Amino acid sequence: MRPGISFTLALPDSVGLDLFDCGEREVDGYFRDRRWFDPRRSVASPPTYEFRSQPDAPVIGYASVAFRLVEHPHDRGEGRRKYLTIYALGIDRRFQGLPNPALPSETYARSILGILECFAEGRPECPGLSLWVRIANARALRFYERAGFVADPSGPVRRDAGSPHLTMRKFLRGGGDPP
Repeated sequence: MRPGISFTLALPDSVGLDLFDCGEREVDGYFRDRRWFDPRRSVASPPTYEFRSQPDAPVIGYASVAFRLVEHPHDRGEGRRKYLTIYALGIDRRFQGLPNPALPSETYARSILGILECFAEGRPECPGLSLWVRIANARALRFYERAGFVADPSGPVRRDAGSPHLTMRKFLRGGGDPP
């Protein structure tokens, strides 16, 4: 999918989870506390992936994603479409801003996002990717904007005990009528 990056489904007993540090308390907690794992069913819900430069290398990052029905981005729009929703994405501090040696024009973060885009492109009915990002996280907002995400016109929403978030999308194959 992307040279220089391998991925597997994360397992709750992964040592990398306890050492993970992306610098965002809520994101670190989400992965470290295994909030993505449903112990009643013994499955990741949503599916969570662990990314490395090679199978036995240190963890570069984690992403929890799932295909989810999402409202149309236009206030006047109707209906819902199945987007690949990114629930959480974190890059360990040791790898933030570093180029992927196999694709020197891309950072590791951009390579991981490229893998997620390939997941979405693999589903013809999927118009793109969707995520929420805290409006106070300027670095993440800039990263997503540079990667082609746009904010939904409805403005910020409250998530995570009142923290304002923007819903952002990246449209693929012209499938989303960007605002």
